[in-house]
Amino acid sequence: MRARVVGLTLVGLGGCALAVALLVRTWLAPSPQELALDDSFETVVVGEATYLDPADLVERTGTEVSLSVRVRGDAASGDAGDDTAVWVSEATASDADGTLISTSTTVACLDRRSAQSVACAAQSVDGEPADLAGLTVAFPPDTQPRDHPLWDATVRQELPARYAGTEEVRGLAVYRFEQEVPEQVVDTVTVPGTLFGGDDGTLPAEVVHSSTRTLLVEPVSGVVVSAEEAPRTVLRDAGGRPGPVLLAGSFRSSDASEADGAARAQEVLDRVSLTGTVLPWSLGGTGVALTALGVVLVARSRPATAPQVEDEPVRVPVPAA
Repeated sequence: MRARVVGLTLVGLGGCALAVALLVRTWLAPSPQELALDDSFETVVVGEATYLDPADLVERTGTEVSLSVRVRGDAASGDAGDDTAVWVSEATASDADGTLISTSTTVACLDRRSAQSVACAAQSVDGEPADLAGLTVAFPPDTQPRDHPLWDATVRQELPARYAGTEEVRGLAVYRFEQEVPEQVVDTVTVPGTLFGGDDGTLPAEVVHSSTRTLLVEPVSGVVVSAEEAPRTVLRDAGGRPGPVLLAGSFRSSDASEADGAARAQEVLDRVSLTGTVLPWSLGGTGVALTALGVVLVARSRPATAPQVEDEPVRVPVPAA
């Protein structure tokens, strides 16, 4: 009797394990995966550049410069919620001595599933309200191999990041996206005439910007594992005469930044693998084993049937002669 009870219990546990194996993805993994409200990370690209030193207005050439983008989620923002994440992106350019060349801050409201910019009160660029569009500071989880609209904070508009195939970075399969920002005037400023070889007076000048960008994105997580940037921002006077270079160079993700990006992507891949493959198969296998063992125990616990003995014929005494 005890073996029968144990066997039935194992059959019940096995059934539960099989049911949980079927439902574990729904229980443990968001579907679809969503951007975190409080995410935080930094990407850094480095390279040699030419720039206008803001301290003495002298053009520096062949100097190592780093471009850093720090992103943090503002979960306390009133615009953040179940469907929207508010992320703050702080971009800085500085030389090897720590001299600050430029800085910019973008506040973006993102759809937590598509990573597309959505309208909200918090959106701004350098403290000024802005109508952001497209992808701004993140690619979506489950990034698709197609062109994506990508926001450029300098020209303040979205331009296509064109899908250019697959590559491998640090053992991860990634999608390659390429964006070109054509030359255009992004601002008009007043500068010392000496920057154009004139006297000590001032004159108006246009800020002209162009760039190319390559992003290597791990598609399951949407993490940008590695990046290349080639910006060129220069001054031009009213007559179209070129002036000093504000910033120009070729930059690539630092080893540390690339390693960090790969680690963040791998963390998501491991979590997806755990909930999508490892746990279901483990629970399913355990359920099958428990069910089979329970069936065996139940079968063995049945009472043995006594062999039937044929009735012997009644012996009738034979009278003696």
